[in-house]
Amino acid sequence: MKTHPATNATHPLDNFFYPKSLLIIGVSVKRINLGKIILINNVNIGFKGTIFAVGSEAGEVQGVTVYTSVAEVPETPDVAIIITPAPTIPDIMVQCGEKGITHIVIESGGFTEYSQDNKSLEREVLDIARRYGMRIIGPNCIGTINVEHNLIMPFALVQGGIPAGSLSIVSQSGGVGDTYMRIANENHIFFNKFIAVGNKLDLDEVDFMEYLIQDTTTTSIFMYLEGINRGRAFFDTAMKSDKPIIVQKSNRSPMSSRIAQSHTAALSADDEVVGSMLHQAAVVRVKSEDELIIAAKALQLPMMKGRRLAVLSRSGGHAVITVDACAKYGFELVEFPESFLEKIRTLYNTRIIAHQNPLDLGEIFDYTIFTKILEATLELDNIDGIVFNHVYQSSYEAQMSRTFLDGVHQMVKRSGKPVAVTLISDGDEILDIQKNHPFPTFNNPLQAITALWGLLYYRQRKDLRNNRGMPPEFPINLNLVESIKKHCKEEKRIPLTSEALEVCRAAGITPVRHAVLGSDETPEDLKMIFPVAVKLLSRNASHKSDVGGVKLNIDSSGGIIDAIAEIKNSVKAMAMPAAVDGFMIQEMAPRGEEFFVGARQDPVFGPIVIAGFGGIFIEVLKDRAIRLAPITEAEAEDMLRQLRMFPLLAGVRGKPALDIEALVGMLCRVSHLITTVPTISEMDLNPIIVHPRGMGLSVVDARVFFF
Repeated sequence: MKTHPATNATHPLDNFFYPKSLLIIGVSVKRINLGKIILINNVNIGFKGTIFAVGSEAGEVQGVTVYTSVAEVPETPDVAIIITPAPTIPDIMVQCGEKGITHIVIESGGFTEYSQDNKSLEREVLDIARRYGMRIIGPNCIGTINVEHNLIMPFALVQGGIPAGSLSIVSQSGGVGDTYMRIANENHIFFNKFIAVGNKLDLDEVDFMEYLIQDTTTTSIFMYLEGINRGRAFFDTAMKSDKPIIVQKSNRSPMSSRIAQSHTAALSADDEVVGSMLHQAAVVRVKSEDELIIAAKALQLPMMKGRRLAVLSRSGGHAVITVDACAKYGFELVEFPESFLEKIRTLYNTRIIAHQNPLDLGEIFDYTIFTKILEATLELDNIDGIVFNHVYQSSYEAQMSRTFLDGVHQMVKRSGKPVAVTLISDGDEILDIQKNHPFPTFNNPLQAITALWGLLYYRQRKDLRNNRGMPPEFPINLNLVESIKKHCKEEKRIPLTSEALEVCRAAGITPVRHAVLGSDETPEDLKMIFPVAVKLLSRNASHKSDVGGVKLNIDSSGGIIDAIAEIKNSVKAMAMPAAVDGFMIQEMAPRGEEFFVGARQDPVFGPIVIAGFGGIFIEVLKDRAIRLAPITEAEAEDMLRQLRMFPLLAGVRGKPALDIEALVGMLCRVSHLITTVPTISEMDLNPIIVHPRGMGLSVVDARVFFF
């Protein structure tokens, strides 16, 4: 382990990026093969260290000696790249271990991405690594690149040098990672480090995200992932990052998960949970390479502090298109103050176009006026960002446009406000500016507005994350929960509804008042306030309404007897009758809005909590919010505000505002319960009746499942 040149500190993974010596295993002396290409690349690019090579025949390639075994190499290299057939790798790993090499990159394919039968080969490789204290990148990857160290492990032939930047990339796919690098360079966005993690036999995206967060030469992290091995560790690491993290997560459906399994051995996580986790951790998710480039360009601009925009456009039509994009993302087009308009009138006279926001600059052809108007707009206190639609003829405005962009670049630096410039000209002109000019530009107004929204989204999510507070804790009667679990396990059944409500009560969640009757008991001695509901208690019918097991608004003891008889008859009439374990008589809750709160243990991310309006909203429209538990009060409120139906909670069209504070408390209690009692696999509180502000909630039904 060496000193990191950029930080003057050490990190266990430094040898993968700053090796003083590099060993390439699988180099052919007589013909071109992948190992030979890696060697040639590092020689030609000027790797800042010593290169060694091992192949089946001894010889020399571009001044580098090729040995026939690892043992013959005259010193212990810092890192070894292995690119030989998969069955040969265990023996080579032993040779590297005996040599004292601790950092290994296995670029060979033919492991579990090829066949699940090769799991034993992967286990053998990992066992050898553990025996010798090695760390592995791969297999089935293209390794790392460190531009500042002239280190390049991929096996594609590289022509010329690579410009250095501050963006670093982690990719599960070498091909997608290569695409990221190429399109970034084509847009004058340069990267610093690159890691292709492949099958992630040992090191994974979490290890390298942690590394890049502390790397002083990296300012932002871009990731392409098909699967996340350690979901909770990913979340915990991302939550601590002060650097922007942008993720393109594929493998979002059962169909793509089958393909990904054959590609990089990825396992599909629930995509809705993945998206919610990224949202909670202030990680920006993109769906495509195009969105990735928009994000990369946006990050070169200052952050948006609010939603107030000014639109300056050399085309009225493009101004209208921009307004539509503003509406899509909820931006506000503020009115220009009269003092600003008076200043504008001194710069140019308009005969047919009104001075307003958007400001149509179609009558102006003097670039100095564009600059003055833009500068004056940036000085406005009520403006957070600007879109400038630059429509021009490259045949005579090309150089003026580049000079203008230089000026915009300087104004943005001085003001600390973002200006998203849309270039609307001929194709060759746009491509030339995007590739060669340092100031980021966009191809159309929607891209520009999307970029500004991304900046605002990232700042808001980061602020919420950094100021989230601590998750509240509540007393839980663990003995009661354990007693119910034990009883259910002994009888080999799920908890009955009444028992599920007792689990809620153990966590301080008080259900609506109820009593339990055995299947043959009568209700004469019940002291209930009518009307009541009668509900079937059944060990194998958790959805009571599906079997006719719920009767509402019963107003007498006789009505209860009749309701029980009806439910029994309904159950008997079923093709496969449900068990009748008893009946719950429950006082009817006051009217309100039905809400759902749930929680479960996710196999990748651990405990999660779910919220949404009941009925069609959560089941059909999928209007729900998910967070990793435990959550804070701020995160609980954020979940509610994420719902499309949130206006119902806040009060809309004369309806009173509902008790949001009580809902926040409920979410926090359920979050604390699922976190504290990991033997609860899943729980639903559905429905919860939400009453007007200050009047609380009524928990009328629940389901709980134990592992």
